[in-house]
Amino acid sequence: MQQELLNKTFSEKNHEEALSLNDGLMAKIHHSSDPNYCSSEPFRVSSYALILITKGKLNIKINFEDYVLNHRDILLVLPHSVYEIADNSSVSFISIHFNKSYLKNKGIFFNNGETYRMSKDVQSHKFSLSKEEYTFIYYDMLALHKKLNVSKDTPQIKNIVHNSFLELLYDIFLLKNKQKDSKPLVHNSRTELTNRFLSLVSENFKKEKRVIYYANCLRITPRHLSQVVKQVTDRTAGEIIDEMVIREAKLLLTSHVMNISEVAMELRFSNSSFFGKYFKKQTGITPSEYKMSNNIAV
Repeated sequence: MQQELLNKTFSEKNHEEALSLNDGLMAKIHHSSDPNYCSSEPFRVSSYALILITKGKLNIKINFEDYVLNHRDILLVLPHSVYEIADNSSVSFISIHFNKSYLKNKGIFFNNGETYRMSKDVQSHKFSLSKEEYTFIYYDMLALHKKLNVSKDTPQIKNIVHNSFLELLYDIFLLKNKQKDSKPLVHNSRTELTNRFLSLVSENFKKEKRVIYYANCLRITPRHLSQVVKQVTDRTAGEIIDEMVIREAKLLLTSHVMNISEVAMELRFSNSSFFGKYFKKQTGITPSEYKMSNNIAV
């Protein structure tokens, strides 16, 4: 049933298959004149993407909060976050998609703790470029797009593409660091533990919602786990688990493919009544009320 939902939205499976066929890296140029260029329904992918607005503005919801991307804005799309394009009638953009396997195979690692912190603050992974910076990044992206369309039989093309991708990535990091006021996340035993916890939760939150389960997996006490995770993310372990469950619940309810009982079953709640109480405690409204107020045609 969940795959039916994904097929009706962005189709995470199809997206990942396309990435896999392209060695984990893709580039696309999107124009609003093409009516099929982007889904208008909520979608979630497990890969990363860089989006540069080249014309107009993009109204977008990120984890069900409204944001606007204007010309020369750049956004890093994070894995497992939920996105919805609210209005795509007057925008064009370039997107670069890359999965975790591509990064890992190339020896590049994104810190899970930093990624979580970024997902809580959209301003930390969305920023505006000056005209000069925009031109710089725009041509980086165009160059990568061009190289990705070169025949795979071309000698050394994988290395050429990878170097072009690295140049883009590092140029963006340099620009972002120049603009950033916040302190970087320090890498130590606490962040390492938090990274392991976040990885475990992202893989198991549907079937395991208890802090003690993750604490046992990490061979520490639940209290110690929550204290460490809070120091790194400003959220307790239990709050992070709840956030992931509610985010998934909202996506499934918004799709209108599943009824409330099916959503409860998908998220491994014992029954729809227990799911309803849990959802209302976290959001202040019932699943039915949320479903009614987020009526999206499919």
